[in-house]
Amino acid sequence: MSDGRKNRPETVWDAVRADYLSGMSGPECCRRHGVGLSALRARASRESWRRLDQPWMPPTRLDPYDEGLELEEAIGGDINRIQFGDLPHVARSRVTRAVLRDDPLAAMRWRRLEQMLQQDDDELKRWVEEERFRVARLCRAEERAAEVEALAREAELLEDASDAVDDSGDDSADAVNAVDSVHSVDGVFYDSDDD
Repeated sequence: MSDGRKNRPETVWDAVRADYLSGMSGPECCRRHGVGLSALRARASRESWRRLDQPWMPPTRLDPYDEGLELEEAIGGDINRIQFGDLPHVARSRVTRAVLRDDPLAAMRWRRLEQMLQQDDDELKRWVEEERFRVARLCRAEERAAEVEALAREAELLEDASDAVDDSGDDSADAVNAVDSVHSVDGVFYDSDDD
């Protein structure tokens, strides 16, 4: 039973190979000879076809315009300097490149990786924001505690001044002078007699 695909004769593949190696693009070879692009790429890879207009590159080498190369140059090869938020952009660009090269499997793999990297980056950003909020809340609590402490010191000084007036039995003018002798500098309360 046939699935609708036919094996092309070797003479067709010989013509495809000759056109491809002379510099014709893969999609153009496919249109001209009626073969599939994925079949052409598979055969070219299996048989190590290399077009004359392209220099030989090891299979692990990145495309010369790949964002990963640009990022690697920016960090001087030190992967510890990579900002995690840069990685989803590289994967997204590779998704686009794989789609343009009619490589849906590579596009799906890069898309899945891009989504995972983006989720991790979003989670890291959320954690940083929560940590900033927590630190800000602690700072506000410390500021309120300092305000309460300053008010307590002020109340204590006023109470001491009031007690001094009550103990001395002097008239109300002395009481006013005792309260006026307590003053504040930058939120710290002093008794004028200490100066």
